[in-house]
Amino acid sequence: MSDFPEPIAIQLPDLPNGWHFLSCTVLRENRLALLGTNIDVIAGFKQQRQGYLANAQAKIWVFDGINLDDGPEFNLLDPFPIIDQFSDGRWLLSYCRSDGKARTRILDMNGVELQCIELGDGIQHLKIDDEHRIWVGWFDEGVFGNDNWDYPGLKWPPSSTGIAAFNVEGDLVKHASLPSIADCYALNVFDNEVWSCTYTDFPIWQMNDLEEKVWNSELSGISALAVLHPYVLTAGGYRENTNRISLVKLTGNKAKEKDKWQTALISEKSEIQLLDGRANFLHLVTGNNWYCWDVAQFIT
Repeated sequence: MSDFPEPIAIQLPDLPNGWHFLSCTVLRENRLALLGTNIDVIAGFKQQRQGYLANAQAKIWVFDGINLDDGPEFNLLDPFPIIDQFSDGRWLLSYCRSDGKARTRILDMNGVELQCIELGDGIQHLKIDDEHRIWVGWFDEGVFGNDNWDYPGLKWPPSSTGIAAFNVEGDLVKHASLPSIADCYALNVFDNEVWSCTYTDFPIWQMNDLEEKVWNSELSGISALAVLHPYVLTAGGYRENTNRISLVKLTGNKAKEKDKWQTALISEKSEIQLLDGRANFLHLVTGNNWYCWDVAQFIT
């Protein structure tokens, strides 16, 4: 085992007065979207207070490591929205749970709703590629549920494939053909391609405009991955491997582990706000600290 590379470490800024931090999301170009609310949503959720979201407003800020820029403000319908940003500045806003109605909204830069589309229930991941395709990864209740989502021409809803891409009108564009996806654990979208590690077999999976590839692995419980082909940096695992970071190399049809580390930054005791991969960077937000690793740091 080689030395564990030091991450880039950045302290998150405080949100303006009157706003409570709720969550953060990795955007393209190594930026963070910080989501704040005008009420303490986390406390209301934990205490199960009735009607605590009645007048809830949310606002997005974009943090590049130095500057904190204003984003849109919108009504909060559920406690924990999932967001991403299009390259032209529009925002994508959805929720992991759906009541059978279209709940994924596209907002302009000022928060005005431009359209609303259906992406189903059980959304685990939601990310946009450079062609403005919306990639969705569902957890198990979405893969095996969504019985009331009728999509034209399909016997089963798109979520049954585990991972799929849609255009901004909500039309299905592409989907995974891997038969063993019961839960999309990790999803990394950049350029015009998508990478994932999925339950139950945890292969490294990739799809772009030309092909779909699968590399079998001995990994399990992976919750994030960063890619610098032919290397993939994975994070997470089950039980004693919760804080494990592994470097794997894609060779033939195998993802072979080249090195592994345990880090105290990722643990059950950590206040983890985010663990995710975007392109060749692995991102961790815990407490008020944002850590970033480049896959290239591990290859040497």
